[in-house]
Amino acid sequence: MPLDITSAEQSIQSKIDAYKTYREIVVAQKKLLKEQGNSISAANSQITSQLNKIQELQKRFQRDPPNSMDNLLNFLGLTQGTGGATVKYLRTKILEAATQIEPTLVGILKEETIKALGCSVEQTYIGVSLESLNLTPIPLRPQAEGIYIPVNSLDFFSSLKQSPQTNFGKVYYEKEDPSGDPIFIPYGGEVPFPMNKQLFDLMTQDNEGRSYSQINGKYYLGKSEQPLYDLQYTNVNSFGVTGDYLRVFLIERKDEETGEIINNVGQFISDYYSTIKLVDTVDIGAQIVNLISGAISNDAQIGVGPLENQSKFSLIAQRILGLCFDDRAEIDVSGISKIAELDGVDNSFFELNEIDLRNIEVEISNVQNGVMEFEDCGNIRLPVDSTVLMDELINFRDSESGDTIERQVEVLSEIIDSISDNPRWSLDIPINLNVKLSIDKNVIKKIPLAIFAAVLTPKNLLPLYTLLSVVESGATFTYNQVVTGVNQDIAEVGNLGANVGAQGSNIINNSEDFLKKYRTFCIEVLSRINVEFLKVLYEILKKDIINLTGLILKDLIDSKLKKKYTIINSLVAVALAVSALVGFLEFRKCKSLMDNILYLLNLANKGLNRKPKNEIPLPLLLLSGGLPGYSPERATINAFELLQSVGIPTGTLPDGSPNLMGLYTKLTNQAVDKEESENGKVEIAVAGLFGLGKKL
Repeated sequence: MPLDITSAEQSIQSKIDAYKTYREIVVAQKKLLKEQGNSISAANSQITSQLNKIQELQKRFQRDPPNSMDNLLNFLGLTQGTGGATVKYLRTKILEAATQIEPTLVGILKEETIKALGCSVEQTYIGVSLESLNLTPIPLRPQAEGIYIPVNSLDFFSSLKQSPQTNFGKVYYEKEDPSGDPIFIPYGGEVPFPMNKQLFDLMTQDNEGRSYSQINGKYYLGKSEQPLYDLQYTNVNSFGVTGDYLRVFLIERKDEETGEIINNVGQFISDYYSTIKLVDTVDIGAQIVNLISGAISNDAQIGVGPLENQSKFSLIAQRILGLCFDDRAEIDVSGISKIAELDGVDNSFFELNEIDLRNIEVEISNVQNGVMEFEDCGNIRLPVDSTVLMDELINFRDSESGDTIERQVEVLSEIIDSISDNPRWSLDIPINLNVKLSIDKNVIKKIPLAIFAAVLTPKNLLPLYTLLSVVESGATFTYNQVVTGVNQDIAEVGNLGANVGAQGSNIINNSEDFLKKYRTFCIEVLSRINVEFLKVLYEILKKDIINLTGLILKDLIDSKLKKKYTIINSLVAVALAVSALVGFLEFRKCKSLMDNILYLLNLANKGLNRKPKNEIPLPLLLLSGGLPGYSPERATINAFELLQSVGIPTGTLPDGSPNLMGLYTKLTNQAVDKEESENGKVEIAVAGLFGLGKKL
């Protein structure tokens, strides 16, 4: 019978513990044969210690519910240990993956943007001819024309309100200044266009009333060198309502050979994303530092409102990371079809209770006071040196483009380490608190969230909002609502992918609005980002499990000659199964992930739990030679699992001496196997013709 997810997690932990114990016992047995030693068991104190931790961990569990990332980290803690060196190694592997994730993100964002628009890659849109735009530039065109995008909808973190000259701006914005220079990809170069900085420049007083083409002398081109659009900032929309808007005009695209107008949605999105860099290592590093320490928000003196916005975003996004995809059916006929919404993800999923709001208040207070809170040690608060961290991030921005991947990981690691290298901490840190270990664990857990936040910038969301009101998909709502004020109560649109044709305003005032109204888009993007890092941890765990079971398989081979061929077949099965797992494992399905880890662990115990029936068909009996038979090693492992299930410690004792009870269990099973091999006797009666039988 298939195990549920919780049972699978418990079974995995039990088997890893048993395998580790067996390996420790084998090593201890060899050691004891050379030198005798005694040890005093501390079982009672261990059990008491474990029970005492339950109450302490319960509150933390409720505040930060575990997900697949937590489970993999726990399993890796069992196979590799939970020390600082292990966690730092895992952090390095995660950061290596993060620095190379940008090409994967491009593919994810392209696909999910098209799905959110509710159209196919072949869908078309209505544009303005290049000749018409040349004749009548944007500032001279009637106010009713164009696509008006509220800046709030693009910039729900309010980042564009910060100047590139501030410390925040030096980290957030791209290093290069925007222009029509041929060094940039839209104009034949190789440097991604600094669109976030360009959007800020459009809103400055110096460029009031001027469009992109008037500022740079060129329209914005795609990687194909086809004109994509022109845009300007305006404080009045098509209905005369004041506010902050980007006014966009999409330019008709012509086929180079036929001259035919082909305004293709898929081509537009691909062409645009090929001209910018979605995220870089500095973006990711800045988000990590801010999520962990709040240093960037503190240095920029972010107000209570934006801080509350950030905290709510992080909390809800963390819930998304805890979603499982086991019960959802993916509907995909054309390759771009929408995916059915997760069961249970309704408006209540985004609601915050009193405890959530209280935790947000505490987090805001910590950021404003420039401190970090460590729950591992009585909620101790330690000061954050925001100035040092900002200087390091600014220097990283200045050098990042010329650094190798290895160097980027090294610099990012140094910045993270500098959080805890604060000289003031040495006076305040309790002896029992390993701050570096706590921070490194948090980095690993927060990395998908950091990348997701780094992706949701104005330049990356621009195609979604631009195309939303012009795709020929029957959409009837528009941004040009008569009432679009920030303080206006806006009707919930819900899942954009499923309700793109619904009437109503889709204005976004903050990140919480975005997560709610674009829920399918957010769930898909964040969960797919998370998968990239689950893969990294899973591959490490898979190697650990293979190494862990290697000793057991060796003992199985050596125990009896008659089992030789069965064991060889098992080893071949291990190799084949491990190579095949990568192909069919769906990381977003929690049960699939747990089942595959269990499958790896069970390969070493193949053939154990076969319960014979009263009558076995003859054809099956003929296959009995393929059964591995009794194994003292497997029997020992089973005993360890059962002992652990009732709380009896089986591992090495706290003082490092071997667990004699574990060794006794192993030797007892070997003695039984020896007796059976030397003195065992089997009598079989075979029924023959006419009711006669023959004794063998």
